[in-house]
Amino acid sequence: MPLPLSQRKSLRDNEEYLKNAHETVKSALGVEWTFEFDFELITSKCTDSYVQNSLGECFYKEVATNIAECISEQSKDEMIKEALLEANTNQKIIVAPNEDKKFTQYWAYEFVNGDLKVHFKPSIANVSDVKYFKLAEIIPSPGVFSLPARINLKENSEKFTEALEKAKEATKMDWSYDESSLEAVYPNVEKTYQDRIGDIFSEIITNICYNLEKRSADSMVLEALQEIAPNAKIVFKFDAKQSEYWVWKFVNGDLVVSFKSICNTSDNSYLDFEKLL
Repeated sequence: MPLPLSQRKSLRDNEEYLKNAHETVKSALGVEWTFEFDFELITSKCTDSYVQNSLGECFYKEVATNIAECISEQSKDEMIKEALLEANTNQKIIVAPNEDKKFTQYWAYEFVNGDLKVHFKPSIANVSDVKYFKLAEIIPSPGVFSLPARINLKENSEKFTEALEKAKEATKMDWSYDESSLEAVYPNVEKTYQDRIGDIFSEIITNICYNLEKRSADSMVLEALQEIAPNAKIVFKFDAKQSEYWVWKFVNGDLVVSFKSICNTSDNSYLDFEKLL
């Protein structure tokens, strides 16, 4: 059944906002994405006066504009931009009501079968939420790390490098950390910490390197360290059964740093590893 004349006129009168939203997305991503609205479904499920009387203003002027601005702003991060392009293979944004009683948010984004779906409760409210939704939290990410975790690691890359360089200068050893071991322990990091993996482990690396630097000021310690850890590689390991929060071991030329929980990370700054040499 066609929409009433008043609603069709509202869509027509606000169509310029939809065109602008298309252009905003295209300018941000370099490709054209289309918006898809099933207005017969929307008007049958959303009975409040704002939707019924101002359909174009609600969905073209406000919703489409906010979606476009959300994508434009967050795709300034190249990692998010790349992930968006990979996830939305159909280059389509579908805006639709969600009547599932378990759906408690006013608005939510979701990638489904190559489409970006924007769901909303049939009782329209908090439209501005659409603009500030954190896309990185719902974009599929290859590998072990979530996209926010990957971004956080990138943001902290200089801290990793700076700490390792200081250890290198003090010990005359080319220190690095085993990235695959960080991937291996990531699932065992508390969920609330996972998206901050870069913040947390750059601090841990900094503490470890500080300890190496400080104790290597003693030439005998330095010589023993060079002999026992010729690989100059820091390997992380999770061990829920160990008694201490942090334990160091030298294994096959590597420095293996194991933990049972992300707690007391500063212990790595002062742990006496000389007794292991």
